[in-house]
Amino acid sequence: MRKRHRGTIPLCGGIAIFTAFAVASFIQDGPDLFGLNFWLGLLVITLIGVVDDRMPLPAVGRLIMQLAMAVTFVGGTDIGSLSLGVLLSGNGPLLLPLFYFIGVLFVTGLVNSWNMLDGVDGLAGGVAAVALIWLMIIAGSEGMTEFIPSLETLFICLCAFLVFNMRSPWRARASVFLGDAGSTALGATIAYVILLLATRSSAVSFPALLWVVIVPVVDTLSLIVRRFLAHRSPMSADRWHLHHLLLDHGLTPAATTNSLMAASAICGGIGYVGTLLNVPGEIMAMGLIVPIVVHTSFVLAATGYLTRARLNRTGSGLRSDGAEALGGASRTTVFKRVGDADLER
Repeated sequence: MRKRHRGTIPLCGGIAIFTAFAVASFIQDGPDLFGLNFWLGLLVITLIGVVDDRMPLPAVGRLIMQLAMAVTFVGGTDIGSLSLGVLLSGNGPLLLPLFYFIGVLFVTGLVNSWNMLDGVDGLAGGVAAVALIWLMIIAGSEGMTEFIPSLETLFICLCAFLVFNMRSPWRARASVFLGDAGSTALGATIAYVILLLATRSSAVSFPALLWVVIVPVVDTLSLIVRRFLAHRSPMSADRWHLHHLLLDHGLTPAATTNSLMAASAICGGIGYVGTLLNVPGEIMAMGLIVPIVVHTSFVLAATGYLTRARLNRTGSGLRSDGAEALGGASRTTVFKRVGDADLER
C-alpha cells in the first residue's frame, strides 16, 4: 500500500467534506454554478478513491479512470478561452487541441499531486485551504464573485475537517484522514476552479494561477524525474517527497505542515500580485523557474545532509540503482530503496 497509519483511524474525512459541500452547494446555488460536468467528474474521482482506500487499484487502471474524469472536467469549461498569455491566446483550430491537452494534463496531474501530498497530518488539507483562500481573493479581485460563496462553503467544510486532522497542542495525532477519496477530490476541485477562473476572464492567466498550486506540482514533477533516474515506476511508494525530506531533516510533523503551508501562501501571493498587476502570462510562467530551482536545491542539499548523517551512524553508505545518475555519493539518499516500515506516517 502507498500509505500506512498507526492505529485504526477512519479514512472518511474526504467523503464527509464533499458530501457536506455538495449538499450545501445544491441548496445554495443548485448544480448550475460549477456545471453538471464538475459534479459528475467529482463523483467519479471520489468513488475511485473510495475503492482505492479499500483495495488498492492497479496504477494504470486508476490513471485511465482519472484521465476520463479529467476529460469530463475540461468539457465543462470554455477551454478555448484559456488564458496562457499574449503568445498563446484565442481559439484557433491549432490552439484548441493544445488547450484541451493542457487542461486534461493539468487536472490529472493535480489530482495525483494532492494525493501524493497527503503524507503528513494536516498537510494536504492545509495546503488546499491556503489555495482556496487565494482563489477566492483572485476571483473577488477580478469581479468573479459568483464563485466565492461555493468556495467559502468548501473552505468551511475543509476547516471543520482540519480541526480533527491537524496536529496541535490539543491534538497529538490526527483522528481522521482524508483518504484517497478526499485527497484526489481536493486536487480535482482546485484544478477545476483554476480552469474556470482562467477561462472566464482574460485578465486571469493560467500561469499566474499555477503559482497557487506550485508547491505540490513541483514536488510531484521532481519526484517523477528522480524515480525515472532510479529506474523505478513513477507510481511506486517511497520517502522521497518533500515532506519526507523535511521530516528526516528533523522537523516535526506539525512544523512540516506549517512550513509547506507557508511556502504555498507565499507562492499564492505571488500569483495574486501578478494577476493584480496584469503581469503577462509568459513572465509568470518563466517566473516558475524560481520555485523549481529552490526545490531542486533543497532536495540536493537535504539528501546530501541525510547521506552524511547515515554515513556517520553506520560508517558506510548505500548506493542503489540510478544513484550514479546524479553523480556523487552525497546524493545517493535520493535513490535509497525503502521498506514498508519507512512508509508509515
